[in-house]
Amino acid sequence: MLWRSLLQCKVTDKSVRAFAEHCPELQFVGFMGCSVTSLGVIHLTGLRNLSSLDLRHISELNNETVMEVVRKCRNLSSLNLCLNWSINDRCVEIIAKEGRSLKELYLVSCKITDHALIAIGQYSSTIETVDAGWCKEITDQGATQIARSSKSLRYLGLMRCDKVNEETVERLVVQYPHIVFSTVMQDCKRTLERAYQMGWSPNTSNAS
Repeated sequence: MLWRSLLQCKVTDKSVRAFAEHCPELQFVGFMGCSVTSLGVIHLTGLRNLSSLDLRHISELNNETVMEVVRKCRNLSSLNLCLNWSINDRCVEIIAKEGRSLKELYLVSCKITDHALIAIGQYSSTIETVDAGWCKEITDQGATQIARSSKSLRYLGLMRCDKVNEETVERLVVQYPHIVFSTVMQDCKRTLERAYQMGWSPNTSNAS
């Protein structure tokens, strides 16, 4: 078995330990909304082929466990930590330093600040996708620094990061055209551009 999704199931720490021990070749694991804790998640360090891990909304997930999983699972390329308020800047810094294969990092509604984005730009040479939506302490500084310093970044999610000014994002779009910046305004603009490319126009819409 290479894939195991346990999203919103009544999974216990004991069962996590069991399938980690008996299915050591697992590559894709998801626990979104499950009742597992760090005591269960830590057993995933034995999955040396793990490449995608979804830990969204785990009620008792601590930073030390996440950092240890990243250190031990060297093939991890996608990590989803959304909706975990305990995840902080220090954890993200270690992820950036230790996640040598990591390409996708999802941090929506985590307890991070500009320091986390700056650390990603400074320490990671592989991360292409960062979603920091709804992280209320992210400001212009963090968005600008990660765009400026990262050589690998291709997508930065800033949805409802209300301390990031849209004028700053507009400037970053021009300065770093290889990066997709996601905000309400930028996403609306891209949707409208695609509509125009497909032949839509306001006049034809009104006529119908």
